[in-house]
Amino acid sequence: MKKILESTYLWMLLLLVVVVSMSGCSEDDGMSPLAEPVPLKMTLNSTDLVMGEVLEITFDVTGTEEGKKAMNEDLNIKLSATTDKGAVEQLIFDDFPSVVTLNKGETTKKIQIPVKKEGLNRERSVEISAFARGYRMTGALQIVTVSDYHYSKVSLKNNADNTVKEGQTFILVASVNTTLKDDLTITVTPKAGEEERYENLPSELVIPAGSNSIESAPVTMKKDVNTTEDEELTLDLATVPVMSRYPLQATKLAIMKIDIHKNMGSEVRDERWLYEDADQLFVSPKNETAIKAWGQTNYVVMKEGDPHPNSGKVLPEGKWKFFRAYEFHKISGCVMSKVSNDGEYTSDVHPVGLADQNTGAVETQGAVDNVKFSWVTDEGYLRMISLKDKAKSSNTGNTFEFGTSAFYSCKFQRGNPNSPTWPAANVRIYPGMRIETRARIRGADYSGMLPGIWLQGNEQVGGNAQWNGWPDFGEIDVMENNTKHPTPSYRTGVEQTFHLGDVKPNTGTSKISPTVAVTDIAGTIGDFHIYWVEWVDNQTVRMGVNGKQTIELTQADAERQGARWPFTDQVNSEGLYYILTMMFLHKAKPDYPSMEMSYLTARNMLKNNPNAQIPRMEIDWVRFYIDDTYSDHNMPWRSDVILY
Repeated sequence: MKKILESTYLWMLLLLVVVVSMSGCSEDDGMSPLAEPVPLKMTLNSTDLVMGEVLEITFDVTGTEEGKKAMNEDLNIKLSATTDKGAVEQLIFDDFPSVVTLNKGETTKKIQIPVKKEGLNRERSVEISAFARGYRMTGALQIVTVSDYHYSKVSLKNNADNTVKEGQTFILVASVNTTLKDDLTITVTPKAGEEERYENLPSELVIPAGSNSIESAPVTMKKDVNTTEDEELTLDLATVPVMSRYPLQATKLAIMKIDIHKNMGSEVRDERWLYEDADQLFVSPKNETAIKAWGQTNYVVMKEGDPHPNSGKVLPEGKWKFFRAYEFHKISGCVMSKVSNDGEYTSDVHPVGLADQNTGAVETQGAVDNVKFSWVTDEGYLRMISLKDKAKSSNTGNTFEFGTSAFYSCKFQRGNPNSPTWPAANVRIYPGMRIETRARIRGADYSGMLPGIWLQGNEQVGGNAQWNGWPDFGEIDVMENNTKHPTPSYRTGVEQTFHLGDVKPNTGTSKISPTVAVTDIAGTIGDFHIYWVEWVDNQTVRMGVNGKQTIELTQADAERQGARWPFTDQVNSEGLYYILTMMFLHKAKPDYPSMEMSYLTARNMLKNNPNAQIPRMEIDWVRFYIDDTYSDHNMPWRSDVILY
């Protein structure tokens, strides 16, 4: 959706495939507000337009009690059309109005804006923005696709990265951004010499009249024991007839075949030391039917107590047993509907079981609005972004120039009988637990953001005054990426750090901060890695990346350096809680041009271009394992929230 424009008044902007954002009228407009502001609604006749077609925009105040009353004054609504490159009103449309006037007494205004009949040569996602001072508006922010033709395309279902491992299946999707009047046939031909890579590859995809898409049956990428390297394969595409009314957006589809027989990388770089196939979904018996309906085939049903896969035998055999997971499946029960902080946008792909980490430490330069700046993708990732896009904090009510995303779970407030009932209170983190997070960071280099995965002590929330100040309650930075570090190997690697307080409580500074720079993965943080922490017992905590332990801290070492040891289930009697966050590096405003866009534009860009330079962290899954020493201490928690 587009930028949320707020001043003294609140404006609600909505989405479609032209982003409409309303720019405010100034006091110089000579327009006084209504005694009782009337809710406005903006609707579009289409979200996909081509040369010569007409965009029809309707503003109305009907359908509400207030709307039954006529407008008591003229109302000027400002309109604009922009892309991520700037204004395009005159480049794409003929006679695009900068102001639409809803006259006194009118309850509906319909305008028609022609798309230029010639001169367009590609597809554009356009934001249209409307703003009216003093009025609540729904549907005000929408995105429209404008192009020279209605293009057809072929893609991999739920796989924007176009990567397929040997032995896995994939589904081809042929689509057009309009409803077809006649059948459309697209031929599919593997590149010469690559025919034997596939099983069940269709020779053509036919979109029937009256539809806009069709899916193939599952296609298998065959295993080949004679190959040991990844390989880029190509499918050649063509419409029949060639001079179709719906030309192909691209005549080739590149697919990266991931070879499962290639040599293992180092323990710190290769996640196969933990999982032979880390892409494979963990699925609960409860959710298996829904996973199949979603179209997923690469999964394993997991039950509490199942052993860790430990494919590279780097963990003690039989020690860690499966307990819970957040897999971010795009199915009912794992995603939910939620409204943004300002009420302008409703997401139906918001993750269940996580809550907003909208603390002052996170909201130094921007507001946390997870509804706008995070979502569960078609692939089943939790995508968290940061943008220079106005956002409102639900914590303080303040409006910031930037918007970002941050979550927590497993937070329990000592003395609050309601905290164990919250959906985010779904796991008790105590000694005897191992937590793995599979994540990647993209588009963030030099951005000024600080993507991170943390644990903190729950004693900070309503706990003992001797332990509830930072960092006395204890903090574990399982992964942080300093996107502006002057050393390239640090900037494109990660750091893992412990923060512990002084013997004297409430100093507000770390007595010790033992850290390790994991530079062995430098340059590969855009790929998925598994960042893990083990709360071994009340005396030991350790961290690692993929198959390698990178740092360990013991109570004896901490106390020897003059720090107090918070990582016990006596100090943190409610355990630790889990955090995912896109914070602002050094609490400073980022200065990164590619962040300057609306959240709707960013969503649309990332759907079509997974390599877009938009700062983000993507979480594939979070998995909790326990050993025989683990106990939940009979403390209540939401064991009924199953998120895998």
